[in-house]
Amino acid sequence: MNEPHSGDISMLNVCRVKALAKGGAIQVLRGVDLQIDAGEYLGVIGASGSGKSTMLRLLNRLEDPDEGTIRYGGVDLNSLPIIEVRRKIGLVMQKPVIFPGSVIENVLMHDIIAGRIGDEEKGCRWLEFVRLPRDMNCRDATALSVGQQARVQLARTLYLEPEVIMLDECTANLDARNADEILDNLEKLFPKRKRTIIHVSHQRSRLQRCRRLIYLEDGLVAASGAPEHILNDPGSPARKVLTGSGEAAQ
Repeated sequence: MNEPHSGDISMLNVCRVKALAKGGAIQVLRGVDLQIDAGEYLGVIGASGSGKSTMLRLLNRLEDPDEGTIRYGGVDLNSLPIIEVRRKIGLVMQKPVIFPGSVIENVLMHDIIAGRIGDEEKGCRWLEFVRLPRDMNCRDATALSVGQQARVQLARTLYLEPEVIMLDECTANLDARNADEILDNLEKLFPKRKRTIIHVSHQRSRLQRCRRLIYLEDGLVAASGAPEHILNDPGSPARKVLTGSGEAAQ
């Protein structure tokens, strides 16, 4: 049996139960078994409530499973310091998280919070990576468009140089050209360096880029395989939750 690579992810019988606002509870994940190899470009699709975002939150330790185990590089994720987990496994949310201050301050925010001097030049390079010019660095980040804020959030995550980057519908806020260029750059940078991309999306054009696609349904992995098979199979339930290739304005 091969030893796990340092970036391999294993989810073993993972369950997650959440309380409902009106009382009671719902089982969001119901015994998920999933292996994600280091350097994989994995797409995730599913209807609202199928457990997609919850799965990413578990991998980022924003939540912990009620049952089952998540391993990263063969080590129980819960045994690792949360700060280490979030540096290794970065999460970019659908709704941009933006702090008061300038664009460059937002990118350097992890260092600022920790009382460290951030690497401004490195931050500028990541902003250019996400297609934001340097003349925007001093602008008020809270005054940017949603699409621009989404790119600032992505640059902040990339600044930490994670081994895994999880994109939770974040490209839905980008215009098609910028989204394609950023994904092209990520594809060149991450899988070739054995770094992993996990992309949750309902957009066919985004999911077709992935090397493997999983379909979540009722908290379980209902299908796993090549994107062209899952997306083009007339009998695939994944087709019901697909949207077109149109993206939001910048």
